Amino acid sequence: MKIGIVGAGVAGLTAAYRLAKKGHEVEVFEASDHVGGLAAGFPIAGTTLERYYHHIFTSDVKIRGLVDELGVRDSLHWLPSQMGLSYQGKLYPFGTPSQILKLPILPIWERIWFGFQGLYLGLKNDWKPFESVTAYEWLKKHTGPAVMKIIWEPLLKGKFDRYFDKIAMAWFWARVHTRFSSRKGAKETLGYFKGGFEVFHQSLALGAQKAGVKIHLKTPIQQIKTQKGEFKGLVTEKGEKSFDRLIFAAATPIFLKTCSELPPDYVQRLTQLDFLGAQCLILVMREKFSDMYWINVGDSDNPILALIEHTNFAPLDWYEGKHLMYVANYLPQDHKYFKMKKEEIFDELLPHLQSIKPGFDPSVVEEIHLFQDLFAQPVVPLHYSKVKPGYETPIRNLYLANMALVYPEDRGTNFAVDVGNKAAQLVDSTVEIPAFQE
Repeated sequence: MKIGIVGAGVAGLTAAYRLAKKGHEVEVFEASDHVGGLAAGFPIAGTTLERYYHHIFTSDVKIRGLVDELGVRDSLHWLPSQMGLSYQGKLYPFGTPSQILKLPILPIWERIWFGFQGLYLGLKNDWKPFESVTAYEWLKKHTGPAVMKIIWEPLLKGKFDRYFDKIAMAWFWARVHTRFSSRKGAKETLGYFKGGFEVFHQSLALGAQKAGVKIHLKTPIQQIKTQKGEFKGLVTEKGEKSFDRLIFAAATPIFLKTCSELPPDYVQRLTQLDFLGAQCLILVMREKFSDMYWINVGDSDNPILALIEHTNFAPLDWYEGKHLMYVANYLPQDHKYFKMKKEEIFDELLPHLQSIKPGFDPSVVEEIHLFQDLFAQPVVPLHYSKVKPGYETPIRNLYLANMALVYPEDRGTNFAVDVGNKAAQLVDSTVEIPAFQE
């Protein structure tokens, strides 16, 4: 079969790789100038780094299996991580049960209950009861007031802004459950590639190309051609191409914009999800900001969601001795930061960085990089499983394969690989996915 794929992110490339290995003629169309989607890297400090922070959990067996198939297991390193919590100008270790039990800003009974709450959500495998209640409502009912004020409410507001009290608890369950299943003992170990995720993306793209895939970068699609409810081909600025099947692995709003024959009831299902934009400032510094890898911000008046000091996780000597830190936010698409220059955003956030680390000197910052995407974070409503689209669309031979399908899980490279695998198997039921071997 001749198969077209829109999107050269991890899901699209995985589907292309699988189908080409089965002998199909596959072409991938990507609007940007790079592969990898939101996990793509850029040159920095003598290597590459992701535009948006990424790591792998030990339980992410879908991507780990593909890493092994591509022969890059030796590039994947398992490194200890340390979480922290910033509150009222102080930074507290916040990654292990013993650290939580010692957290002085929470009453002792709330610290103990916090641990039991995490254990309960981590061990509970049935997520269905959690999609009928919002995370805000459930946590407010089942959490102490200090934990709610310092931990969960700032997290929900920072992550979802105006939607903070609309997110289904199923989303929250998935975040806790994934992290819990990844842990082996009290301390957390996370996976990261020496050379960045670009090592994985380029290996996947090369594997697909060796199997015969043609990858067209800087080639946005203009129209999905259909006739009487059946897919016929694609239109790009370079002309029209016909295919037997199409896998759409880009963002849903682009799908809706380029496919005009979708039934109204299906369009309504697809528009149940709103999206928030992601914005990351990446600071290249002469000195470290903290000793933590990941800092959640517990002050409700601080507009920073989290700080991810990458070089407190990946070895400093991978980056020529430079200290790298993400200043991370999820924002409404109409937020003023999306219209500001990187220096303006940094200047506005500087007092808030200094509230986290009193005395932080901006002169230690040598470079500032800015990356943003308007369709990064789906906003998951209640009972989403009842309206969630499937891989098969109402248009025959047209398949959807993006992050709208991973619910109740959240977006991530492991789930992108899974989406790509499943889409390939729907197009060709003989596609086999090798089982992961530890």
